[in-house]
Amino acid sequence: MPFVKPTPDEIRKTARAAVSALEKNNLKACLFGSAACAIYGMENRDPNDVDLIVLTNTIGQEQIKRLLVLTDSDFFLVPSTNPYANYRVLWYNLQPSNPSKVSDRATRCKVDVLVPGLLSIPNIPPRLISFEQTYPDIPLTPFFTLLLLKLRGWWDHLTDHREYMWEKVTIDEGDIKELLAIAVEEYEVHLQTERWLPMWLIEESEERVRKYVIHCPDTMDAWSEIGFDLDFSYDEPSDSEEDLNFDDFRI
Repeated sequence: MPFVKPTPDEIRKTARAAVSALEKNNLKACLFGSAACAIYGMENRDPNDVDLIVLTNTIGQEQIKRLLVLTDSDFFLVPSTNPYANYRVLWYNLQPSNPSKVSDRATRCKVDVLVPGLLSIPNIPPRLISFEQTYPDIPLTPFFTLLLLKLRGWWDHLTDHREYMWEKVTIDEGDIKELLAIAVEEYEVHLQTERWLPMWLIEESEERVRKYVIHCPDTMDAWSEIGFDLDFSYDEPSDSEEDLNFDDFRI
């Protein structure tokens, strides 16, 4: 049977199940990635899976995955398609009790588990976990942090040596543009109010914002409005800046 993409409702169901299973093990988590973006109001695209940040520095990703499987039998692990990988992929079973009647529905949803310290993820204080009125039972990564992590994902895809990863760049840019609009128009977030963020993440993000604005100059005002100091001009670009394109940043 071909893989069927989970619906937004099924993705939220998976997120709730994961959060509940983690809570039974005294672990807090928050949703990030495109599923969190969608709950915050992003309409650029539907999410594909569940991305969770588990707020712990004491156990690793693989142990967390095993805990989820042991706690809730609807979670299961499968080997990675990468023969050199030293991890297993976590899935959540969406299979109904009588699957023959709904064969066009998704049967499973992938769950990615991350912890602070990976991919520029900071230690998020539990008190800063966010909740939206539309889905008050799903904990979310703080909006400003979510935007910075989305920016990190864009940069990783842009500089990846694998061509298929470059295809995600345009999608990332669309996501970030919409998140920026939401940041300015709805949440009114600002860097100065995010004093808990570690300086290393702020400095990394400032550099990534500069790279992003080179590719998407129409976002410069939005970045400035949420607190990023962009003190360069596009009126008289240098010779090196005039010819910048994606390939300039690919490794």
